[in-house]
Amino acid sequence: MHRLAFLAALCGVSTAAFAQGAGSLAGVVVDASTQAPLPEAVVTVRSPALLGEQSAVTDAQGGFEMTLLPPGTYVVTVKRDGYQTFEPSGLVLKGKKVRVKLAIAKEEAPPPPPGETAVEFNDSMTAPAMISGPNPEYTQDAVDRGVEGLMSVRCVVTQEGAVRNCKVLKGLPFMNQAVLVALERRKYKPALSQGKPVDVYYTFNLRLKLPQ
Repeated sequence: MHRLAFLAALCGVSTAAFAQGAGSLAGVVVDASTQAPLPEAVVTVRSPALLGEQSAVTDAQGGFEMTLLPPGTYVVTVKRDGYQTFEPSGLVLKGKKVRVKLAIAKEEAPPPPPGETAVEFNDSMTAPAMISGPNPEYTQDAVDRGVEGLMSVRCVVTQEGAVRNCKVLKGLPFMNQAVLVALERRKYKPALSQGKPVDVYYTFNLRLKLPQ
């Protein structure tokens, strides 16, 4: 009994000592141009002092916090759909709470492919109408985490009704690639301008719900 009590006390001391020496990282992720807070950004930290890595997803106010980080020098990675990956290094944590503001820039729109003739869809046109094709298949990671919500994806819908060159404008964790694959396998009636089919840039808004 005395030995068990000693071991329990030792474990308690070790845990308390680790917690006392550990630090935390908190802050906010914002748009570099507008300074607006960005929800759903993934902040990841890595360090030789840390076993593996630790991540947090920003809340509706762009805020995040990670605790119990051992003292060391960290590399921070910030990722969000539609934005350039930001990876500052040399962040030192020494057993205290550090607050940071991480500003990330939007991805630059890629130039249109050579020969691209698509025009922006507008209200004077008849919208593309789906003929056939799959719905997005939920990934197991998205199911396990209960991911649901609205996605926006900008694509070119051609005169032949094909969907190509898709780009996620507003994504959902673990579902972006599945949605892109489904959209680009679909067939649509093309958009019509003055009764004639045209290539258009068209934004699809999809509301994803967990499979029953």
